[in-house]
Amino acid sequence: MFRIAGTPEVIRSHQKDDNILHYLRSSAADIVQSILGPHLWIKYRNHLDLAANVTYFVLTTFSDLQTVGEEYVNIIQTDHTLRHLPSKWRRGAMVALQVCAPYILQTFLQRFEHQLQTSGSLPISLATRKTLLHIIPFIRKGISLAHRLHLANFYIQGIFYHLAKRFAGIYYIQISSGASNSHQNGPFRILGYLSFLQITCSFLAQAYQVYISMKKNIAPLQLEQEMTSNERLTVLPHEKCPLCLGKRMSTTLTPCGHLYCWICILEWCQSKQECPLCRDKFPPQRLTVLQNYDAS
Repeated sequence: MFRIAGTPEVIRSHQKDDNILHYLRSSAADIVQSILGPHLWIKYRNHLDLAANVTYFVLTTFSDLQTVGEEYVNIIQTDHTLRHLPSKWRRGAMVALQVCAPYILQTFLQRFEHQLQTSGSLPISLATRKTLLHIIPFIRKGISLAHRLHLANFYIQGIFYHLAKRFAGIYYIQISSGASNSHQNGPFRILGYLSFLQITCSFLAQAYQVYISMKKNIAPLQLEQEMTSNERLTVLPHEKCPLCLGKRMSTTLTPCGHLYCWICILEWCQSKQECPLCRDKFPPQRLTVLQNYDAS
């Protein structure tokens, strides 16, 4: 007997897939770190994560097989008819939008922001450069807001957990011998409405803060740290991050006493919860950002 997959099954499926993907990325990171060292892993970590994600979905979804999560809850991908498997181009579009599109967009924004921060790299005026630097964080927040709105809509409707599946038109059905359990979607609908309310209140609060900042002639968003071209070329030994080998940004202290960039050590702890230098183990919650340390 086939029926439309319920919200709990879809959520458990994606949670299981996320766990498998995290394991694959961690394994790839361990292999690269043991062979090439942590510096090259930091440099190419995004490429490795992309390769692990693409490999997983090519071996499962694109090969007409269930993912581990889908097999775990016994659900199957279908097209809009709920009678046929999605075509190759639909599954390919889903993988491209879910895995490759976020990577391409994030990489483009990072490189564009870096070029804007580097004087002379783009033939634009200083005022335009500052305006674009203020717009980029709004673009990132807009993308995050779109995902949150889509997730709230999923809790209400119970379909299309990812935006990629909505654009590709991929649905789920479940193989079940029992009666439909659509009544279990009720609590998730309440969660969806509460999510919409929370997002609306958060948006209004941020809009009010931007309005107050503009009224006081204060830029709504500021760069964490402005460095001149000479500062970028010259990094003193005591200011260097052991992971990225650049000047530390938002200096963060580990329990064992070593200093790193906040982003560098946080991304390191996502795969291995230990100090890269002395291998002292600690949870990420024990990292301490040193306020005003960089300005001293």
